[in-house]
Amino acid sequence: MTSLWPIILGSGWIVGAILVIFAVLVLRRFLDERSADARKKEDAKITRSYLRRVAGHPPEDKGKRWSASRRLVAVSHLQSLLRGGDRSRLMQIAEFDGLLTETLRRSHSVGVSNRVDAIRLMQRFGSEACIARLRQMMARDRSYNVRLEAAFALAATSALPPPRETMRVLAMLERAPNRLDMALLRASAPDYSDQLVLLLKDGLSERWHAQLVDAIGWSRNPSVAPLLEEAAMQSSSEIRCAALRAASKLGQPCVEEWVKAKLSDPESEVRVQAANACVALGLTSAVDALAHLRSDEHLWVRLRAEQALEQLAPDLLAITGKAA
Repeated sequence: MTSLWPIILGSGWIVGAILVIFAVLVLRRFLDERSADARKKEDAKITRSYLRRVAGHPPEDKGKRWSASRRLVAVSHLQSLLRGGDRSRLMQIAEFDGLLTETLRRSHSVGVSNRVDAIRLMQRFGSEACIARLRQMMARDRSYNVRLEAAFALAATSALPPPRETMRVLAMLERAPNRLDMALLRASAPDYSDQLVLLLKDGLSERWHAQLVDAIGWSRNPSVAPLLEEAAMQSSSEIRCAALRAASKLGQPCVEEWVKAKLSDPESEVRVQAANACVALGLTSAVDALAHLRSDEHLWVRLRAEQALEQLAPDLLAITGKAA
C-alpha cells in the first residue's frame, strides 16, 4: 500500500496542475471578453466623437485622452464610409489630432504588416508629406511587397513616378510581366503616354512590348491611335492582341477599319480579341464579318462571335436562329 502513495500523490499534483491551468484559461477568457466589450464601447465613443466633429458639433468626452492607435482605427473605419467633403474634413481633423505623425512613425516600423497598414493610411491622408514618404518606401524599403504596396498607393493618388522609373525601382524587366505590372503601367498611362511610347523603342522583349502597347490604350490620348494600328500589324500575335485591347479601351472611331480587319487574322486568339473590340467599340458595321465567324474552326472564336452578335445585332441573331 505504501508503494502506491507516490503514484497517488503524483496523480493528485497532475490533476491539481490541470485544474489550475484550466482556471487560468477560463479567467483569461473572461477578462479578454470583458476588455473586448470595453474596447468596442470606447471605439464607438471615438467614432461618434469624430462624426460630431465632422458635422461641426462639439466632440463627446472633451477631456478624454484616447491613444493615437485607437483613434487611427476609428478614422480608418470611418474614412471608408464617408464620401466627398465629409471624408476630406475627417482626414483634416485627424491630421490636426496628430494622427498623420503617428502614421508616418508607423511607416518606419520593423514589422512588414505595420508598414503596409501605414501605407494604406497615408494613401487616405493624401498629403504632400504622405506622398513623399510613399515615394521613399517605394524606392528604398527592404521588402519588395512593401515597395509594391507603396507603388499602388501612389497610383491611387495619381502620384506614380514616370513609367521608366517605376519599372527600374520595382525591377520589372528582370522577370516576366504579371497582372500587377500591367495595372501599374495602365495607371501611369494617362500622365505618361509619351514616355510609354518612348519605351517601345528600347528593344524590349515581345511580352514587355505587348504590355506597353496594352497600357498605351489607357492613356485617353487619341494621338496614339496610329501607333496601335502599327502594333496590330506586328508578326507577334501577342502584340496584335494587345493592340486590340488597347483600341477597345481608347475608344476612337479611327480604329474601326483595322479592328474589323483583324476578324480574319490567321491566329484564333487575335480573332477572339477582335470580336471583343468590336463589341467594346459598338461596331455594327462588323456584323457580317462576325456572322461569318459563327462557322469558324475554333470553338472559342465561334462562341465569342455569337456573344458579340447578341450585343451588336440581337434581331439578326433571332432571325437566323429561327431559320436554323
